[in-house]
Amino acid sequence: MPSMRSTESIFLRLERAGYPMDVAGIYVLEAAPEGPLPFADIRAVFAQRLSGSPIANRVIAHAPLRIGEDRWSQADSVDLDAHMHYRVVPAPGDQSALMNTVLDVTSQPLDRGRPLWEAWYLTGLADGRSALVLRLHHAVMDGMGMIALQQLLFDVAPSPVCHDLEPTPMVGRPHPSLLRRAVVEIPSRLAANTVATKRLLASAAEQVGVLARSPRPAPIRLPELPGYVPSLTNAPPLTLFNQHVTDPHKSIAIVSLPFAQVQAVRVVVPGTTINEVLLALVTGSMRDYLAAHDDLPDRPIRTTCPVNVRAAGDDGLPGNHLTTMWVDLPVHLDDPVKRLAAVRASSAAAKAALPRSRAEWDSLADVGDLLLPGVVSAAMAFAGTKASSLLPPTQNLTVSTLAGPRQPLYLATRRIANVFLRGIVSPPVHLFVAAITYDQHVDISVTTVSQLCPDPQALVDGLATELDRLLAAVP
Repeated sequence: MPSMRSTESIFLRLERAGYPMDVAGIYVLEAAPEGPLPFADIRAVFAQRLSGSPIANRVIAHAPLRIGEDRWSQADSVDLDAHMHYRVVPAPGDQSALMNTVLDVTSQPLDRGRPLWEAWYLTGLADGRSALVLRLHHAVMDGMGMIALQQLLFDVAPSPVCHDLEPTPMVGRPHPSLLRRAVVEIPSRLAANTVATKRLLASAAEQVGVLARSPRPAPIRLPELPGYVPSLTNAPPLTLFNQHVTDPHKSIAIVSLPFAQVQAVRVVVPGTTINEVLLALVTGSMRDYLAAHDDLPDRPIRTTCPVNVRAAGDDGLPGNHLTTMWVDLPVHLDDPVKRLAAVRASSAAAKAALPRSRAEWDSLADVGDLLLPGVVSAAMAFAGTKASSLLPPTQNLTVSTLAGPRQPLYLATRRIANVFLRGIVSPPVHLFVAAITYDQHVDISVTTVSQLCPDPQALVDGLATELDRLLAAVP
């Protein structure tokens, strides 16, 4: 059975009621004169193709007596009817009704007793469209893994469903006995924890040695803390999105922007990337929103950005292979071009620091290995308490950008018009912006909590407004 990476275990421990740790892909299908695709067609596509994905029948195999390392195992079979569901979006069937339905069907964590994925087929939209919502737990797949799964389920041309084809069986692997796991894995786990302990103690001893060898007392200089540790000297400002939340109910809004326009903005600050333009759009939108709510700080806010660390050619590698970079968003600047230039500078510095960020991510995994699972769970639970809001924030939001295919995809015979994400909201981070470049546009979603932001449409409207501002600056 494959090992469970420490970060994957952390994603599982972060989850709680009302705060699922899965990413939900929202695939909006074009209308057709004959109406929406039959649900039987959607089910047949999954039955015939999903076995090619390593996540199709992957389940959690808990360590014996919960001592040792949880692993991934494979279910001997998968009941598609337990994973695939159908629902009609209530009237009036507009975009708001669709997104409210998406929030409803994805509001609670996935069933841990089954493979950690789920699909919902939604019809009843007023314009004849329909939508496939595909939920994938972050513990089993990251953003790049989702892109790889799209290539498995979807086609680059219409492909009628053949119901005569037999479903591809999903075959599991033999499960090692509990006794064997206890004998083999627990000593291995203890050895791994010993290595982690030695690594942490060696680092501390090195710092003590440096101080001891100093010929004279040196001024006290606090070390730069990892980004995930609250800092008293380098924390971003508090905003309304950093408040304590008592109601996990989410809110979401979406917008699709022309890719050509986003691309055109790059010339405003030479060398700017598409991702940096998108971060600048988020900056301008956040500035407008915070100012409208009398909450605009006089310095940058901070976002984390997931970064893929797969080697070239390993784009389809399953699991989680990522780190994060920390980017400052200059919401305090009133000029959109200066905001873009500042975002570019901060992004460039973050990219230069990626080796350190990856080391910090690995050290977080070491701590996860070192501590007892109960201690890790307690720390994750504390992050959602009111007491945790008294600590300085580590970030104000998360922005995830993914490069999807530049040509349209098809689910059976229906063209996929847009691809959005219902992002992850996990205390103390209550705002997730996800942008996917797909076909000839950039599909962006803003996922947050209603208690803090009942009007996320204002945030997505702000993205389009900031794009217009930057387009006005194009020579």
